Amino acid sequence: MKKKGALELSIGTIVVLVIAMAMLIMGLVLVQKIFTGGGDAIDKINDKVMKSIDDMFSESDDKIAIYPSTRKIEIKQKTQGDGFAFSVRNLDLEEKDFTYSIGVDSEFDIANKCGINANEANSWLDVDAGSFTLGRSAKMDLPELVTFTIPEDAPSCTIPFKVVVNDDSGVYASGSIRLVVKVR
Repeated sequence: MKKKGALELSIGTIVVLVIAMAMLIMGLVLVQKIFTGGGDAIDKINDKVMKSIDDMFSESDDKIAIYPSTRKIEIKQKTQGDGFAFSVRNLDLEEKDFTYSIGVDSEFDIANKCGINANEANSWLDVDAGSFTLGRSAKMDLPELVTFTIPEDAPSCTIPFKVVVNDDSGVYASGSIRLVVKVR
């Protein structure tokens, strides 16, 4: 009798292990499909942003294009990774080095309108400065993506951010975008 009980325990253990392995494999396949789908979605978004920026440049002689074209983004509190993109076109006939900076528009009275200071709002930016070189009559190959990390305690407020692009002689181009912080 003791040997029969030991055999039943072994078969039960094997069945549990087989079921566990099957569940693990199905879980890994599901995770892989989710990440692959997410990557495809990001590629489609990138294509849409690049097409929109190309359309903006083709319709005007602007030096800077900001996406979304409404120049307004809404992001909920406690959100990371949402933002906007911009691209620059060198209208000069020579190669140039550019730098850019992004921050709260200095003309906006953020303390009275939102109850925070500009340094706090600027800390939400994941990228606030950078540099690049453009050939003559060229535009950026890939738009610069600017993302925000909005804290949970951020005030529900509309804050204008300004993108300033400089070359050797000073301000080359600038544009603004309004960040609307929404309550979660």
